[in-house]
Amino acid sequence: MSAISAERKAPTFDIDIHTLLPADSPRFALDQAHIRALAESEAEFPPILVHRATLRVIDGMHRVRAAELRGQHTIGAHWFEGDDRAAFLIAVESNTRHGLPLSSEERKEAASRILRTHPQWSDRSIAERIGWNATGVGALRKEIADPDARPDARVGRDGRVRPATTAEGRRVAAEVIRQNPSASLREIAKQAGISVGTARDVRHRLAQGRPAIPESRRTDRSVGANDPATPVAPVPSPTVDEDTTGRVTAPDLARRITLFDGLRKDPSLRLSESGRLVLHRLHTQLRTTEEWRRLAPTIPLHGRSAVADILSACADDLRGMAQELRCVEDSLTG
Repeated sequence: MSAISAERKAPTFDIDIHTLLPADSPRFALDQAHIRALAESEAEFPPILVHRATLRVIDGMHRVRAAELRGQHTIGAHWFEGDDRAAFLIAVESNTRHGLPLSSEERKEAASRILRTHPQWSDRSIAERIGWNATGVGALRKEIADPDARPDARVGRDGRVRPATTAEGRRVAAEVIRQNPSASLREIAKQAGISVGTARDVRHRLAQGRPAIPESRRTDRSVGANDPATPVAPVPSPTVDEDTTGRVTAPDLARRITLFDGLRKDPSLRLSESGRLVLHRLHTQLRTTEEWRRLAPTIPLHGRSAVADILSACADDLRGMAQELRCVEDSLTG
């Protein structure tokens, strides 16, 4: 339930018009023509909303002035119990949802005030409250905000906390992909606190050998020499999957995941028993690579040679199978 609807469910009472103070409203001025039109109508006015602590009108100043023109001394009202900041937010939302629409300048002024009192709110969250657009709010934020004082996270309209920029989220996503190359986009997005679309872009950039964080979004905090968001430069060797230490580079890990994602969407594999088994084996293989990397330091010194021999033999078998698959494809296309 929104704050507005909650107030509308509060008890209605009559209040003396002369005790009311002018609204702390996003409007610059009242529309006199609208006041006269309301006064001349025979409609019964909905209750106004009054800030109990200050007796300021939060929503309904046009109705108050119209009631005065009618010669009324009282008007129906609801109390609002919140603080001044909350009262202003209710005033903005009320004027956005009904009655005369706010002008462009009035919306801009309201956005400016909310940005100062609630800098942690997202651009879209503020835009929805004032009936503006997120792009305009974002541009205004840059004009009035101190870059060093900007919050690291923002609260969206849904109440979820998200990074103020995606730079940190992209860095975390790159690390998640490095640690678990078979992780789904949804899993990457959840762990990194970013959208699925941003997670997809990170994986795509890594697969192309580009940084996970675009140049325009980098900060001194977000990218470092050993940062997983910085792609590992390929080395000039016949084997593109490994660097000089034998570690699989981040771009090539991402490339494997991209290839696997394409196979997972292939109906000929996904809808057949043998195809599903192939996908399962590939998924296991992708996870196994990272698992061995984590387990390797724990292997006792006296057993490492034997483990290495077994892994090498398995790698040779897999390499031979890969060569057979390529030979079959070449024969079909040749």
